[in-house]
Order: sequence, then C-alpha cells, then structure tokens
Amino acid sequence: MSDAGITYVYLPNLNITTDGQTRSLDALLCPVQHGGYTTRLFLAEPIPNKGQNWTIHVILSRTWHTWSWNNVPANLELLQILSAHLRALR
Repeated sequence: MSDAGITYVYLPNLNITTDGQTRSLDALLCPVQHGGYTTRLFLAEPIPNKGQNWTIHVILSRTWHTWSWNNVPANLELLQILSAHLRALR
C-alpha cells in the first residue's frame, strides 16, 4: 500500500508476543527510510511497557503508533525486517 510516495506492507491481525502473551494487532511495515529511521513498524495501538518514545502517525488515513527503534537495515528480507522490529517488543 502506498502513501505519500512510500510503499508499506499491510499486516492485518499480526500476532505479537510480549511478556508471554500474544495479542493481534494490525500493523504496517515500512521497509525503507521513514522519519530518520532506516525501517519502521507501525502498530494500530502502542504496546504498554514496551519500546520507548512512542509516537503517533497518520498513514493511509489511519492512526498508527511506533516506538524509537532504529538501525534495522532496509537491505534485509521483509520477514527479517519484521522479526527485528518484533524482537524489540518481547
């Protein structure tokens, strides 16, 4: 899905495991630079007590949340980029 010249991967009902519990959230994976970050993962809502400096972004006419987590290289496979971002929430 594209917005403002950036292509995102929409991940509906992504299972995210934190603190031994799994929750399902819509997510957007941005596999290119966005706002000074090499890649980003946006979630439908923030994960309490995980990540730091959560910010809110409007992408594709929807509100998304992301945290300060940088240096996940854009030259990785999409699944590797996603896995690297999810590790920060465990």
